[in-house]
Amino acid sequence: MKRFIKYILLFIPFALVFYCIGIVVFGQFMPYYLKPNLKSTRNKGNYTLTRLQEVKTVSEIDVLFVGSSHAYHGFDTRIFEEAGYSAFNLGTSAQTPLQTKFLLERYLDSVRPKQIVFQVSPFIYAIKGVESTVDILSNDKVDASSVALAFKINDINVYNSLIFSAFEDITRKKNTLKEKPIQNKKMYVSGGYVETSSLDYQGNQAIITDFEFNTLSLEAFEDMIALVKDRGIAYHLVYVPVTRPLYTAISRQSDFESMMNRYGGYHDFNKILSLDSTYFYDRHHLNKKGVAIFNETLIKQVLLSK
Repeated sequence: MKRFIKYILLFIPFALVFYCIGIVVFGQFMPYYLKPNLKSTRNKGNYTLTRLQEVKTVSEIDVLFVGSSHAYHGFDTRIFEEAGYSAFNLGTSAQTPLQTKFLLERYLDSVRPKQIVFQVSPFIYAIKGVESTVDILSNDKVDASSVALAFKINDINVYNSLIFSAFEDITRKKNTLKEKPIQNKKMYVSGGYVETSSLDYQGNQAIITDFEFNTLSLEAFEDMIALVKDRGIAYHLVYVPVTRPLYTAISRQSDFESMMNRYGGYHDFNKILSLDSTYFYDRHHLNKKGVAIFNETLIKQVLLSK
């Protein structure tokens, strides 16, 4: 029995090395459809690679935006710059407070914003954060904090992305990668915003409307608010508009509002603005026309009131 346990213990390091080599080989040479557990978000239209490359050049700004795709599709940095606010959008797809905290711990002290706008909604408290973690880890440097985030999520897709991303760091491949400037009717705008050219409303996307709040997200939200307060940075919690049918279908909306109000600075723009479907390109993302109205109202009612 002791010999068997010894062999098992000796086999584990070998298996881990073999597995890592396998991930690298698959990631390098296999087509996308044969890699269901090794996801890539590059050139898909969310521009996380481009955004995380650009944020390293940003410093001393007026406003930093963080959040999910509602953030990088919802806050057009050009509109804020025209109003006199230097800004950067650090949103990533399906970003939950756990990934927001990770990004703030990594970039807050170099970006040094005067204000932070947190994009909040019940959706981001209902998901585990696998998609967002894969998105971030596969497009940014891998270090001890990356490993810690992967273990918190504890998902095979995350571990695989971490391994392959580490390989790309070692080979310096990630430093030379560039995303196409226009993809799937979407265009990256310097400052982190992603402009969607389509004005046609596609209203049949499935999205969670009935859920429980995720414990990891709630704890991370507490931590990131404490982090920002410790730096003495003003913050706003902003619920970006979604279509009215979706908004009214979401369960626990009042619970979410009560939770946000405890932290202060909460603004639900679904109550401030009344936008019909012509201002959206799907059930929960604003189109350019909707973004313009939303951003101008945000500047007047939230930022200028400071």
